[in-house]
Amino acid sequence: MKPCEPDGCGAPPREPLLCEEDVRHIVRILGKVAAMKPDPDKQRTFLMNELAALLGTDTWAWAVAPLLDPAKQPVFLYQNTSGFDDLRMSRFLTAVEHPDCAKIISPLVSAMVSEDSQVTRHMERIVTRERFANSPAKPLWDAAGIGPIQITLHPVPGYGISCIGIYRPVGAPMFTERETRIAHILLSEVPLLHEAGMPHSVARPILQLPPRCRLIINLLVRGQTRKDIASHLGISVHTVSVHVKKIFHHFSVHSQSELIARLSHGDGRDR
Repeated sequence: MKPCEPDGCGAPPREPLLCEEDVRHIVRILGKVAAMKPDPDKQRTFLMNELAALLGTDTWAWAVAPLLDPAKQPVFLYQNTSGFDDLRMSRFLTAVEHPDCAKIISPLVSAMVSEDSQVTRHMERIVTRERFANSPAKPLWDAAGIGPIQITLHPVPGYGISCIGIYRPVGAPMFTERETRIAHILLSEVPLLHEAGMPHSVARPILQLPPRCRLIINLLVRGQTRKDIASHLGISVHTVSVHVKKIFHHFSVHSQSELIARLSHGDGRDR
């Protein structure tokens, strides 16, 4: 097992934070994931549910980003999640797309780029508590029922970034250095699950779409209908349809199912 580097998990050098029981939990989870039939979605879901339970929550999201730049708004495609119903997911995505979120996680992205390796930090190791509390995006996080946040960024050279967020409800205790280290070690030991999470290269034009279209793509991939999306975002079905039409045209598809397949596998002519 790789050691948790101080910079990687965002903790300063100090005595070991993990006890024997923590190590046993990590080994048990990795062993069960390795013994499963190869299926990245099921393996990621099992691993994250076990990790989240170990950290005392049930809410997490595993996303991929075709490109992550400290100076630009992050663009994520969410593949596996837990703890989100459709309405909460819509609110969560609205918070993620807020421009101030790019500024908040910029130090984490910069650390990943400079180290060229995985980094894991809870929010207080990324920005000050006061900075996050005063962020214009904070009311959106509150509306999504999200309080303490812990984020892992795992680079997959030549393909993109794997991003894992673990969340607690508003008012819950902050994540500790020990919990950050557990997540960092566990998620650094499953490189194949990060690589398998990368979308087909055809997904990279998502970067060129406006924020509202990127948000709607994530809801379409989750199987939400236009009526549901309109209700959750507080806009008209007609407005949603205008965005969906733009998305379909952008990716040269004609249906929601075709869009999902194209983002995941290409259309047979892209490879």
